[in-house]
Amino acid sequence: MSDPLRLRAPDLLLYPAAQAECVRLLSTAHPREACALLLGARSTRGHEVERLAEVRNISDGEGAFELDPLTWRSIELEARAEGLEVVGVWHSHPRTPAAPSPRDRNRAQPGWSHAITSAADPNRTRSYYPSEGGLVEQRVTTLP
Repeated sequence: MSDPLRLRAPDLLLYPAAQAECVRLLSTAHPREACALLLGARSTRGHEVERLAEVRNISDGEGAFELDPLTWRSIELEARAEGLEVVGVWHSHPRTPAAPSPRDRNRAQPGWSHAITSAADPNRTRSYYPSEGGLVEQRVTTLP
């Protein structure tokens, strides 16, 4: 029997400019992890991401990310004024595959998409969604 919570993970829909920004941020932050908030809307189609808003990574290590809370809040307020909402977070994995680390799993925000782009495959973004059983992979589509 399948878990009904797993079936409700929304798709992650990226506009081309958002996918291009994933690649750009990955390359400019290397060897550190880059991070950004996913801005767009929740719809019946899924989490539609119009753009990424870069957030400074305040983590001490190269293999982790932590969003700067002041920038995070400022971006949330600006997005709301534009009619957008934060639908998730994105970060890069400069040295590892685009799969959540134990730290990523522990810090996952309920209701958010958690997108990752790896340097090993920079043109493919994978995303995960919290469910009762942990993070489940979302279907990621780049919109035309």
